Amino acid sequence: MGKTKVLFRIRSLEMGGVNKVLIDILNHISKEKLDITVMVNLYQGELRADIPKDIHLIKIARGKEDFSKNKWIHKLQLAARRLKLTLLDQLPKLMRFYYKKDYDIEIAFGKSELNMVKNSPQKKSKKIAWVHWEFSHEAILNKSEQNIKTLQDFDQVIFCSANVRAQVKTLYGVTFPNSEIIPNVVHPEEVYEKSLEKIDFEKSADVVSFSSVGRIKNGKGYPLLFRVHQRLMQEGLQHRIIIIGNGDRYNDLRESAKHLGYDKSFLLLGNQNNPFPYIKNSDCFILPTQSEAYPLSVKEALVLGIPVLATDTGGVNEIVTDNYDGLLLQYNEDTIYQKMKMLITTPSLLQTLSNNAQKANSKFETDAVYKKIEHIFTNNNTNG
Repeated sequence: MGKTKVLFRIRSLEMGGVNKVLIDILNHISKEKLDITVMVNLYQGELRADIPKDIHLIKIARGKEDFSKNKWIHKLQLAARRLKLTLLDQLPKLMRFYYKKDYDIEIAFGKSELNMVKNSPQKKSKKIAWVHWEFSHEAILNKSEQNIKTLQDFDQVIFCSANVRAQVKTLYGVTFPNSEIIPNVVHPEEVYEKSLEKIDFEKSADVVSFSSVGRIKNGKGYPLLFRVHQRLMQEGLQHRIIIIGNGDRYNDLRESAKHLGYDKSFLLLGNQNNPFPYIKNSDCFILPTQSEAYPLSVKEALVLGIPVLATDTGGVNEIVTDNYDGLLLQYNEDTIYQKMKMLITTPSLLQTLSNNAQKANSKFETDAVYKKIEHIFTNNNTNG
């Protein structure tokens, strides 16, 4: 029997937790029995250079990085790209011109890829949906029902968190008998080595420093965190917050911090290829998000021995042990304010959480996860 031919469908290669998970899988999964291809709709983003050389890459449309610097030509190129992708979306049979071989498995690696794989021109391939989002927040916004229906059209569903799979049953009464739990993986030795990189930023002995990594967009909680920061500073509770990431709220939030005089204590550093030195040089990692399935950044903080303050959403409580190596909280301003104040004013609590976070490595598996993925793929081989 030949290798199992696997196709991952993704929207782009922009920096983000889901794409980082994919890059990690591509780097560490054994290729002995697998022939892997990544098909990307928009060949753009900070992770373009991170696709391993032994992975086949199919690009549907060029990225903005490759467009003209002339603003008028740039606009025309964007419009042409949008038209092309719309046409392919409405006439998915045209996608057959991009498929280089007959695949055994096609994987929708995120929410935006569900319909891409569902409407694939290759009808004989096994279709797998990989769920990297959680449903409790989506239910409030009435967005989940259609996604649930779409997931039911797949041959198999992989959830990144047991809590997320349970949400589907609790909220919608739907179960997926042919489903698996595959948690996102971090590599402690790699994270630690990268954290040693020299940066022009040092931990302060005088104030508590909080670090965070995430997209600066609606639902991720950073405007709320800024309001909490203002309240604490106005009470004389000095501290510092360092945020790594970009997004459509980045410029507004940065301007607000500067305008109100908090740009030295509420630091927005944009995307960084290596966020780990910033996390390592903080006292606590904070994740104020409204919705998250299984945040890789929380795991990365813990393997660096940094305690975590995070909203109890999705699979966060599968990573953080409340009141042991971190504190879990509800998504609202007052609760985040109270927990941050507690950490700032109670050094002994922060020290206890830090001591326990040093032991967090023992909670996380690596090799067993990749073997499970390989087993799923080889057992789904349509030629097997």
